[in-house]
Amino acid sequence: MKYRPPRPLEEIDKDINVVEKKILDMLGEVIEMDEVKTPKYYRQKFLLALLQVFSGKLKRTEFQKYLFLSQQEYRKISPEYYFVPYKFGPFSFQAYADIRRMDDLGIIINQDLIQTKTDSNYLALLKKSDRNAITATYSKYGDIKGNKLIKFIYSKYPYYAIKSELSIMQPGENPYLSGMAKGSACFSLGYEGLTIDQYLNRIIQNNVRVVIDVRKNPVSMKYGFSKKTLTNALDNLKIGYINLPELGIHSEFRRHLKTYDDYEALFNEYEKNILRYQNDALEIIADEYKKHKRIALTCFEKDYRYCHRSRICSLLKNRFDIKTGHL
Repeated sequence: MKYRPPRPLEEIDKDINVVEKKILDMLGEVIEMDEVKTPKYYRQKFLLALLQVFSGKLKRTEFQKYLFLSQQEYRKISPEYYFVPYKFGPFSFQAYADIRRMDDLGIIINQDLIQTKTDSNYLALLKKSDRNAITATYSKYGDIKGNKLIKFIYSKYPYYAIKSELSIMQPGENPYLSGMAKGSACFSLGYEGLTIDQYLNRIIQNNVRVVIDVRKNPVSMKYGFSKKTLTNALDNLKIGYINLPELGIHSEFRRHLKTYDDYEALFNEYEKNILRYQNDALEIIADEYKKHKRIALTCFEKDYRYCHRSRICSLLKNRFDIKTGHL
């Protein structure tokens, strides 16, 4: 064999750098593809699969309507998304947030049209029952678009037309409007275990006109329940929002509560040392009740007995003769 002198280390280092760069570029492409194909939540995969079946793009309003039909007719028992009556019929705030999030991550394009950015087979990522739900929705309703689609939904699901700004259905035609309760009522409602859309439906279905938030710090890790987002959602539904943080309890006082007796002890202290001195806030609640007739006190806990709003309700009854129903 003919002797070959070793290559200079500088040349070897350059070759290694080139190979490393190629490997990193390939890994970057794999990571990017993986992010596009596998969004964080299963429900987001459902959205992408729906877009895929509808040729990868839909108008925003039509997207919400087809998603609504897929949930209402094929996922009614355990839907991925809930809907509220809105300006143009059924609308999911959670789906809206998911679309915006996937747009931020570069998975879709969210403009006049909502579009997928790749031709990946999102449908294959779903359970068979959900694949069937989406394909059945497309097969049954894919040819119905625009105002015809909205009018069809308004006719079949009139509850979702009660907030509509369209003249497709006149208010007098909708049986839900005449049947909604109008007498005076004060409610309490915790959002624990509810999506923002489920929560808003309870507010709407009980014809609440003003939501009064009695959290000390109206911030939540759960989408829809931080003050700004909740205010905007209610405002778009023409429902008022007031936050009275002076009626809240600091979170550090709740950290070590385990039993019902622990909660009762805390609420006794709260009633004795805080609530009894909040005359201005209580007057605001009484005034809102008198003015708007139907109000709801809101906080986190599902069971009002484990929430300080139970004591607020008791005081409203004793001082202003305002009875509270717990939703």
